[in-house]
Amino acid sequence: MRRSLTIGAGLAVAVAALSLLLPYRPVYDPWGWLVWGRELAQLELATATGPSWKPLPVFVCAPLSWLGEAAPGAWLLVARSGWLLAPVLAGWLAARLAGPDVGRWRLAAAGLAGLSVALNADAFTPPLRQFTGGLSEPLLVALVLGAVALALERRPRGALWLGVAASLLRPECWPFLAVWAWREVRREPALRSRALAAAVLVPLAWFVPDLVAAGNPLEGSETARQGGLEIGEIAEVAARGLAAPLVAVWVGVALLLGELRNRAEGDRVLGVLLIGAAGWVTLVAAMAVVGYAGLPRFLAPATAAISVVGAVGLARAGSKAFSAGEPRPLLALVAVAALFVGAVGFGLRASHLPGDLDTIKAQTRSQEDLATLANRLGADRLLTCNRTVRVTQLLAQTALAWELDQPIESIHPIRHPQYGVALSTKPLPGKLLAREARWRATQLPCPWQTAP
Repeated sequence: MRRSLTIGAGLAVAVAALSLLLPYRPVYDPWGWLVWGRELAQLELATATGPSWKPLPVFVCAPLSWLGEAAPGAWLLVARSGWLLAPVLAGWLAARLAGPDVGRWRLAAAGLAGLSVALNADAFTPPLRQFTGGLSEPLLVALVLGAVALALERRPRGALWLGVAASLLRPECWPFLAVWAWREVRREPALRSRALAAAVLVPLAWFVPDLVAAGNPLEGSETARQGGLEIGEIAEVAARGLAAPLVAVWVGVALLLGELRNRAEGDRVLGVLLIGAAGWVTLVAAMAVVGYAGLPRFLAPATAAISVVGAVGLARAGSKAFSAGEPRPLLALVAVAALFVGAVGFGLRASHLPGDLDTIKAQTRSQEDLATLANRLGADRLLTCNRTVRVTQLLAQTALAWELDQPIESIHPIRHPQYGVALSTKPLPGKLLAREARWRATQLPCPWQTAP
């Protein structure tokens, strides 16, 4: 099992490296992390503008910034490796937890869990966009599942540090890491010093950079809050979690629930995974009520855990149904029907990939055209009014800051700019400086030029 996991991890990293040959670029948040990583390496961090603060990506992007123009590709390698490792780890966990008694059904469990994680349903940010754009949630899933795998292998120190890394990506990880660390310290007192170090490191990494760079330790938290949901809308967030895995996974969960009364270690782990998934969804829903986005990708660790449990349930049901000693026709029918539904669900989700790819290509072309236009004019010419430039699309803000080697606050996203140089996809009243495909650079008067 360990050898198969090692081979799978190596292949994931190799495929991620090959993917850098594809002409796709990061999206809004990763560009922001790259800008902040460059600033952190230069001790000039400014986080008051841009995406919400996440410590881990910025800490990774800081040394990557020394690679110069290769830094975005290096981050994409890290993020895409996480995207590819997540289904590998889900498949490994499903096969391990299914147990040796299910025979070849372990392969079915591994395949179902891996496919369900890889094609996690997300109408807001499709899985392919998360892969090409370098978003962090797939990496989060890989870290969480990796921590579970190391804990099962009785390697608590490695599990702790993977848990810390996950906690530097999403605050929902904090209570789970705290409960697990408290339990492990009681079993292994030598882990206490590392657990205490983690308890100090995680909040420092979240709050101190914003305090120093923006003057407010909760700057990232306030950026992430967009206005809360009504209490009744919690069901919508929960429904996103229910819809994310393949339908066959839920059939497996239902088949397995009756067996989780056993006290075998594997069954205890499956029960913990289900409880943890329910707790994670509850946390995301509660945070959505107070203003944080309840996006499907924020539920990814929970849906990954459900995918693992459901795949185990189907594997065990299939093994029992086709047992030579006591075949069970009804259970066999349910298991086969669930796998068929899973295959259909996989096919339906895969059918959306061409459309998603067309959207990604269009977004990439737009980003490349904007970068070409910005580099042609140069920062000095663009930042003529108070060292700022206007751009009519918010999602272009962080990419433009990276291209111009400027802080994010120098790029003002505004739909109807009236002053300074403006970059837009529609004509504006003013002097046209340059044009690249749909993007235009227009010189508008500076504020002091229009003052009475």
